[in-house]
Amino acid sequence: MMLHQVSRANAHSRRRKRTPAACSRMQIPAEAVQIPGHSACWFVGNRLSRRKVLEACVRVRLIGRSDTSLAVALIVGAVIVFQQPLRRLLDLAHEIELRYQVDLLPALTILVVVFVFHQYDKRQQARVALGEVAADAAQARARSEELERLMTFGHSVANALEQQPLKEALWRGVPGFISDREFWILTREDDRWHGLLQDARGAKRRRLDTLEALADQVTADGLAARHEGVEVADAHGRSWCFPLTAGGTLVGVIGVADEPALTKSDRQAVAAAAALVAVAVRNVHVLQATRDTGIRDALTGCVLRTFALETLDGELRRSRRNGRPVSVLMMDIDNFKTINDTHGHQSGDAVLAAVGAQLAEVLRSTDVKCRYGGDEFLVILPETPALGAQQVAEALRRQIAELAIDPAVKVPVSASIGVAVSMPGELAVDALVRRADEALYEAKRGGRNRFALAMPPKAAAG
Repeated sequence: MMLHQVSRANAHSRRRKRTPAACSRMQIPAEAVQIPGHSACWFVGNRLSRRKVLEACVRVRLIGRSDTSLAVALIVGAVIVFQQPLRRLLDLAHEIELRYQVDLLPALTILVVVFVFHQYDKRQQARVALGEVAADAAQARARSEELERLMTFGHSVANALEQQPLKEALWRGVPGFISDREFWILTREDDRWHGLLQDARGAKRRRLDTLEALADQVTADGLAARHEGVEVADAHGRSWCFPLTAGGTLVGVIGVADEPALTKSDRQAVAAAAALVAVAVRNVHVLQATRDTGIRDALTGCVLRTFALETLDGELRRSRRNGRPVSVLMMDIDNFKTINDTHGHQSGDAVLAAVGAQLAEVLRSTDVKCRYGGDEFLVILPETPALGAQQVAEALRRQIAELAIDPAVKVPVSASIGVAVSMPGELAVDALVRRADEALYEAKRGGRNRFALAMPPKAAAG
């Protein structure tokens, strides 16, 4: 009986003293982890990894940073529990002081006080350092977000190669840098300001001439070199203006209302966005100039014949869909050969340039003016019936007759114009232009300096 009990005790002792090595011999999984500070406790399992068990042990804290009252209660409780031993310890210290004639308690008190203040100071320094680290992290995060916003905005405006897509990209991207503040953008081309965007409501909306005056103020006296903006003021309030320069060329100005007030970091962000806008505006201008070189006549500013005929083909197809007619004017300068022979080709070029400028003033932005060849001009009037086309022809004839080309030479200028209107569903470009050309010659036969309306094909056949 006694031998049996001893064997059971030895077996129980062996089970209690098993280590990870012993566990491995018994085919226990290798994930067995000993908890720090608990030599007798082992976690064994297939689902817990060493890292997860250690993280779980670290999370188990009896007292946290917010448990000050609990810590005080524990200290007071410990003092009460151990007051007798503490009293004996103090008596012993007093005996040592009397025996060896030393001031042990005051020295210990001073050391404890100094230690407490030292730890408090270290903790305050740690808090300050932690605050600085948190501020640096927040600043780095803000810069990262700003950089990401700039990259997104840069991709958006870089893909806008025409004015309308650029406007859409600016409407989407600029508010992200100025919050809810109002803004406006002017572009500069051929020494003239052009309004691109203005985000203002009601009475705060500025007139174009007011914006031009602000832009001139910003770009004068070398202020355009200030990349962090120039502060200006007018009747509508204070604003910050940011010149748009690309390749050393001024291409525009961005204005942002200073309400609420822009901080230095806000102005730096707007200036960075302005640099991207400047490059995009410059790209649009260069691309437009390149296109104009290939499709536009340099002397008159009118598009060339091939482009005009392609445009007329598109307008006829659109007219077939919407049912609104397209009108065409074929115009010829009267006695142009006589002007060249009498006053020279320079006077003839001046006449052509003046006529081209007059077309630009009289016609709508949707109308197309074309130098068809020599002294002939073709005008395309989308969605214009016969009556409207005749009114445009008469206005052109009258304005051209009043042109004063060269007061010293007194070159007389007049024009004959043929008017033709598309038929419902008509798609033949050549036929429509032919009818306008025939009407032009009818106007010349009628005495010049007049216009004539081409008869519809069916009526002419009857």
